[in-house]
Amino acid sequence: MGTRMEKDLNEVLLKGARMLGVTLTEEKVKAFEFFLQELMRWNQKINLTSIKDPFEIVVKHFLDSLAISPYLSPGSSLLDVGSGAGFPCIVLKISDPSLKVTSIDSTTKKISFQRHLTRHLGLKDIDAIHAHLPDPQIIMKWKKSFDYALSRAFGSLGTLLRIAHPLIKDRGIIIAMKGKMGGREALDNNTVARFNMRLQRKVSFTLPFIDASRTLLFFARKEASSMTP
Repeated sequence: MGTRMEKDLNEVLLKGARMLGVTLTEEKVKAFEFFLQELMRWNQKINLTSIKDPFEIVVKHFLDSLAISPYLSPGSSLLDVGSGAGFPCIVLKISDPSLKVTSIDSTTKKISFQRHLTRHLGLKDIDAIHAHLPDPQIIMKWKKSFDYALSRAFGSLGTLLRIAHPLIKDRGIIIAMKGKMGGREALDNNTVARFNMRLQRKVSFTLPFIDASRTLLFFARKEASSMTP
């Protein structure tokens, strides 16, 4: 990519991040530059994402992933279920290096790409794992281990809750990152109640520059509300 294009995309990233409540340093912007370049390079040989346009990658992948960043506590542990090419897990790790990130995906090539990024960016406390969830060994190893379990554009909400609810701490949160119609799933109280969860919060926002609607759904254990601090 030419210098002019890089500069323009950096402005899109910086401005869009600010609109979402996230401030990025020059060092973090450079990390996103590398992420973008490598994603486009790998994507020529491996189908990591169907989005090919650099502007759309910045907005629909980077900014969309960054939208959750203001809702995560610094230093917390995070599980990304079905993390693909690193969205949102690596985006969130670049934004807040204090996060302790575990990324799981069933596609070997996507996990290889994530590991390539973490090595070259020098990211610490991030583990990219190839696995099919639910995996009994993973459930056993990380039962009630995470402050947050989240997924972006995952399948059904019921599947995410079934996979993630054993892995979050008693006061942990499951976050479903959905599109415009995502909020409708949260109205299915039977699905949520089946896993002893409750909808704690729903946040709707518009993705910068393209006027696309997004929904964040936050779920907590029912008993967590009655537990004493």
